[in-house]
Order: sequence, then C-alpha cells, then structure tokens
Amino acid sequence: MNRLLPLLLLSLTLLTAACQKEEATPVEAPLEGRWTPLSTTEYAYSATGALTQKTNVPVLPDVYLHITRDSLSYRSTLNNFSLGSFKLVRQGKTLSYGTGAYCTILELTDHKLVLHYKAQNVAPGSPYTEPEDVYTR
Repeated sequence: MNRLLPLLLLSLTLLTAACQKEEATPVEAPLEGRWTPLSTTEYAYSATGALTQKTNVPVLPDVYLHITRDSLSYRSTLNNFSLGSFKLVRQGKTLSYGTGAYCTILELTDHKLVLHYKAQNVAPGSPYTEPEDVYTR
C-alpha cells in the first residue's frame, strides 16, 4: 500500500498534465490583398525628437494599395491603371520596397492595416516628419 500511493499520485499528475488545454496561437491576418486608404497622419518632430505637430492629410481619391507576396503597387480604382509598383520584401513587421524605402506594420487585422514610415536620410539635429497610413478592406 505504501508503494501504491506515490504511484497513484504520479499517475494523477501525469493525467492532469496531459489533459490540460493548449492555448492556440493567434493566426496573423494576411497582408496580401487590396487595401483602400482611410487616412494619412503626418507627425512632425523637432530636432530633439519632441512631437511638434500632428496633421491629417487628405487621402488620394480613387487609389488603392495592392500587396502580393513580393510586390506592392498603387493602382487607380477607375481603370486599374498602375500608379507605381515596387518589389516588396517582408521581414517580420518591416516592409522594404523600392530603393531603400521601408515602413513598419503597426496593426494588421482582417480589415485594417496601419503602416508607419520612419524618417530617412535626415541630417542629425534636423526636424523631421513621419507619416502613418491607415487602410481598410
């Protein structure tokens, strides 16, 4: 009986551990597809990095963003004419396209995409702006 009790406790422990529900990892929404621009906001910063101004910029009418696994293009909704197409490389949340341009995915759901564009080629000690685009599908 003395040997049976530890064996029974060990069996119950293993059974409990085996039956615990595993948490499913959320699946990220696909980036690929057609995205319609909702808004563009420009954030202006001083040379010290302090936010000085936040400006809502009108979005271009009749334009959408089309993303495939390896390309990013802006197209006209009127005739599907290409307004610019770039090779796209995705590394995690960073999208690189064109000649050295890149942006960061801040939010990606089935119906919303938010892209933030870091300032590039800014001389040290200079003010700069960083736009943020919001898309829907």
